[in-house]
Amino acid sequence: MDIDLAAFRLNALALLTRTDGSSKTTSAGQAGLFEALLKLQTTRLLGASGKGVNTMLVDDASTQMESVLAQLEASNSAFLQRYNARVESIGDEAEVLTRLRERLAELGSAGDGLKQLTMASADGDIKAALEDFIERYNQWDTEFDPYFEDGALLDDNQAGEAARFSLRREVGSIFHGAGNGGFALGLTDMGVGFTPDGQLQFDEQAFDAVLQIGREGALRTLHNVAGAFSTAAELLSADGHLLERRIGNAERAVAWAAENQNSLMAEFGPNSAAAKLAKWYG
Repeated sequence: MDIDLAAFRLNALALLTRTDGSSKTTSAGQAGLFEALLKLQTTRLLGASGKGVNTMLVDDASTQMESVLAQLEASNSAFLQRYNARVESIGDEAEVLTRLRERLAELGSAGDGLKQLTMASADGDIKAALEDFIERYNQWDTEFDPYFEDGALLDDNQAGEAARFSLRREVGSIFHGAGNGGFALGLTDMGVGFTPDGQLQFDEQAFDAVLQIGREGALRTLHNVAGAFSTAAELLSADGHLLERRIGNAERAVAWAAENQNSLMAEFGPNSAAAKLAKWYG
């Protein structure tokens, strides 16, 4: 059974490393290695007691077995590299998502200045409060955007993407204006919009114009956006939310890997294949 498993793993490795992408046939060299494994299995089944592995093999099977062991060791090494890289990636994911969650909790207060605005607030104070909100949002987006690029750490990460989408939706939603006492298109009608890379941009001239013609609607829009944004940030950073659960899963995976490191090295570490064969047939 153990030799069958070794043959299977060697075959799988060969198929994965073929340069022509074909899985129909094996090379003559690979066939020779499989033959060596089968010879070793045959001698084991014959039960030649008291004989070591090398004396039980015929012809050049010992040499072939050395090649088999070398390839199995290479397979183990390649697996360990991929495994360790994946564990490290999961650990990095937990770290970044934890920081993202902490920043979300902080970002929830970004709209506090907007909430405090009244009809008596000076135009300069209204503009300054909005600019502060935009600046804090852009800092958050700048910090975490690289992690969401194609092939980056959080690319296609559901929890992280949900957080980004939710905040962006609250900033750009027309429903904070239309039907809620504000401008029809929300902040868009007030000179605030997104650049192609996800940053908020501010058209001061457009803002000054709408503030003059619809001060009450402008303030209502800002209040609605600030309230919805804070609520979304609070929800996203709350215990039990998708983001917190994803962090917990990642941390448990890393902890499990650490607890089972010794077993992993016994199975796939350097010289593990030779040690097992020596134990089975020595």
